[in-house]
Amino acid sequence: MRNILFKIRGFWLIVFCLIQVSAYTQKNDTIYMLNGDRITGELKRYENGLLVLKTDGMSTLNIEYDKIGTVYSAKFYEIVTKTGFSYYGSIKRSAVPASIDIVISNDTVTKAINEIVEITPIKHRFWNKFDGSIDLGLSYYKATKTFQFYMNTDINYRAKKDLASFVMDFLYSEQKSTDTTIVAKKNDVSLGWSHFFPGKWLMGTRVKYQQNTELNLLYRIQLELGGGYDIVRTNPIRFYAMAGVFVNQEKPTDSVSSFTNFEGVMSLKFTWLQHRHPKINISTNFSAIPSFTVSNRWRLEYNLSVKYELFKDFFLGLTFYDDYDSKPSGGGPALNDWSVIVTIGYSF
Repeated sequence: MRNILFKIRGFWLIVFCLIQVSAYTQKNDTIYMLNGDRITGELKRYENGLLVLKTDGMSTLNIEYDKIGTVYSAKFYEIVTKTGFSYYGSIKRSAVPASIDIVISNDTVTKAINEIVEITPIKHRFWNKFDGSIDLGLSYYKATKTFQFYMNTDINYRAKKDLASFVMDFLYSEQKSTDTTIVAKKNDVSLGWSHFFPGKWLMGTRVKYQQNTELNLLYRIQLELGGGYDIVRTNPIRFYAMAGVFVNQEKPTDSVSSFTNFEGVMSLKFTWLQHRHPKINISTNFSAIPSFTVSNRWRLEYNLSVKYELFKDFFLGLTFYDDYDSKPSGGGPALNDWSVIVTIGYSF
C-alpha cells in the first residue's frame, strides 16, 4: 500500500514539475528596451508596430516598436518585413540597437525592428488568433422626431498566411410625423477570406449581403473574387489597392422581380494607427464599381472611421459613409445615401 501511495505521489510530482517547466518556457521571452529596462514574459504577437507581451506580474503589456532595443525568444516564429518577405526561425538578442537577429536553419539575419511589420508564433493557441471590435451608436432628434440605431461588429481570424473576416454593419432610422412613419435601413453582412503571397500580393473572396432602402435596394447578395497589392506597409500605416469582379442578385424595394448583374470593383484602403495613449485608429476606403451588364451604371462606396481611445480598449468613434448608384436596378434617377454616426466601442 505504501509503495502504491509513493508511486501516486511521485506521478503527481512529475506532472506538477512538467506544468511548471511548461509555464516557465512559455514566459521566458525577453524584451530589451532602448532605455535599458528588460521585461520577461510570453511574446504573443507583434503587428502594426505593437508588441504584445504576457507577463506574470504586470498582466499583458503593449510595447511600441520605437521603444524596443532587441528581443530574445527560443520559440519558432514567422517574421514578416514591410517588403512582404517572410523569415521562419527563432529570435536572438542583437548587438545592433533597435534590431533583432533571426536565427534560421543555416544563417542568422539581422533586421531593424522598424523594418518588421509582423511577428507570429508558429505554435499559437486557436483563440489568440482572433481580434475584432464592436461599436454602437444611438441617437434621437426631438425636433424631427428621428430615432437612429447603429451597430458594427468586425471579427478577424489570422492564420499563417490567411485571414478570415466576418463583418456586420446595421443602421436603422425611423422618423415620425403626424400621419406617417418613415423607416430607413442600411444593413451589410459579409464573410471573407484572404490569402497572402510572399511579397506584397494577396488574393481573396467574399460573400456579402446588402440592404439600403434609401437606394431603393431591398437586398443584394453578391460573390466577389479579387486580388490586391500593398502599396505602403509600415508599422503605423497600411495603404493597399484591390481589384476584382462581382456577380450579384439584387431586388429593388418597388419590384417583384430580382436582377442578376456582373460588376467590376476597384478599391483603395488606408489605415493609420497611433499606439501611444490615447490610441487613435483611422481607416478609410473608396470603391468604384462599374457594371458589365447595365450600360453606364456606376456604384460608388466611401467609408471613413475614426476611433479615439477613452480608456483601455474602449473607444469613442465617428463613422461616415456615402453610397451612390447612378442607375438603380429598378430604374429611376440616380440615388445617393450618406450619414454621420457617433459611436462607443470596444476592441479586443
